[in-house]
Amino acid sequence: MTDLPKRRRGRPTKEEAAAREAAAKAVAEKEAEEGAFLDELLSRPIGLRRTKLQPDEDTLRALAEIARLFGTQEEAAAILGVSPRTISNFFNDYPETREVWEDGLMHAKVSLRRKQLALADKNAPAAIFLGKNYLAQKDENHTNLNVRKEATEMSEAELLELASRAKKPAKQDDEKKQSVH
Repeated sequence: MTDLPKRRRGRPTKEEAAAREAAAKAVAEKEAEEGAFLDELLSRPIGLRRTKLQPDEDTLRALAEIARLFGTQEEAAAILGVSPRTISNFFNDYPETREVWEDGLMHAKVSLRRKQLALADKNAPAAIFLGKNYLAQKDENHTNLNVRKEATEMSEAELLELASRAKKPAKQDDEKKQSVH
């Protein structure tokens, strides 16, 4: 989609709209073609392969498609009819297969991120779940221990709570010093 004209404010011209529509149609056709390849690949019965695994065009394409679905190497081995150990050795023997696999995973992450952004307006929990599980996103909790009251305004229970919080790090420091000596 890099050949599209720059966006501008207001309604797109007829040419811009036609270019965007043609680009969207080309992407849809490409996805349909890739989907057909994957459907055909998955429709084959899973069984033992009669020949040695080779880094030919079909095998590399199959690996890329499986990786684009966040498939595991074990699943790729099953689809290709080999053992997980064989697929691992295959990646080690042919570095280009590892590159194809990693490229497929990166495509999956980019695709997921794009979908996550589209989902964020409609379904925040789903976007958060996907981000945490596939994009290594995480929640960060920050605790503010600043006290806003004067000690004279605090109850005895509040003072005891603050004192217990202050003692915990001191105990940990003492334990560290003792373990060093």
